Amino acid sequence: MLNANDRPHWTQKAKITAFLRATAVRAGRQCNLPPYSKRRPCGLVVTIYAPTKRRLDPPNFYPTVKALVDGLTDAGIWTDDNSEVIKFMTFKRGGPSEIPGKYRVRLEIKEL
Repeated sequence: MLNANDRPHWTQKAKITAFLRATAVRAGRQCNLPPYSKRRPCGLVVTIYAPTKRRLDPPNFYPTVKALVDGLTDAGIWTDDNSEVIKFMTFKRGGPSEIPGKYRVRLEIKEL
């Protein structure tokens, strides 16, 4: 997970970003839907599931979400990830991740 408050070395950040993006490409290619576009816009609800009950600021995980969104763009889920296609992006906290020591991210695409 990439967090806006963290300052990892650029090589470590690049490695995590590449992994997240590739994971999203694989997941996106399994979807069999026409791509979202300016004529078929969508919104994105991002839910962060944390491994602990500590306080959490979900929008701080935007760097993680950006890598996932870029991967979904590569997979053809939408024609572009600009504001004419993805009209809104909302962050919220989910329940526990139920995976010890691991975060979980859920991206829910809302057709508008």
